Amino acid sequence: MFAICLFLPSVQAEDNLYRIDGIPDNLHYETGKSYQIDISVDSLNVSYIIVTISNGTLSETEDFGESNLELNLTDGSEGWIFHWQAPTESFVLGEGNAELAIVFKDADHEIWSTFDSILRSPEVVAEGGTGVPQWALSLAWTGASVTVILTVLGGLVLRRDRLT
Repeated sequence: MFAICLFLPSVQAEDNLYRIDGIPDNLHYETGKSYQIDISVDSLNVSYIIVTISNGTLSETEDFGESNLELNLTDGSEGWIFHWQAPTESFVLGEGNAELAIVFKDADHEIWSTFDSILRSPEVVAEGGTGVPQWALSLAWTGASVTVILTVLGGLVLRRDRLT
C-alpha cells in the first residue's frame, strides 16, 4: 500500500489562492462607469502586483487623470484596491472589449500567480423586439420556404420515376 502512495500525485496544501471583487458580474461593463476592484491574497509571499488593462483607465484612487493602462501596486498587507473606469465611448458589436491582466509577484520578482479576464463591451439589448433585423427574418423564412418547396418537388420527381 505504501508503494502505491508514492506514485500518486501529491496535493499541495498551499495553492496560490486569491480573491478579486468588483469586476462586473456578467463581465459586460457599463460605458463610462467606474469600478472599484478589491484584491485579497491568501499568502504572505506576494509583495506586489502589476495590473494592466487594454481599454479604459486605471487609477489607485477614485480620481482619473490621464489614460493609464498599467498600475504597479505595492504594500498589500491588507490586499489591494484600484479603480478602473470603463471606456466612455460606445463601440459597434464585437469591438470595445477590455482585457484585464493581474500578475502577482513575490519578493524575488518571480511570478506567484496570474489572473486574466475579458471584460466585454455593453450588451446590445433590443427594445420591444426580438433583436433580429426584419431583413434577416425575411431571408430566413424565404430560405425555409424554398427548402420545403424543393423537398416536395424532389419527392414528386423520385416518386414519378418509381411509378413508370
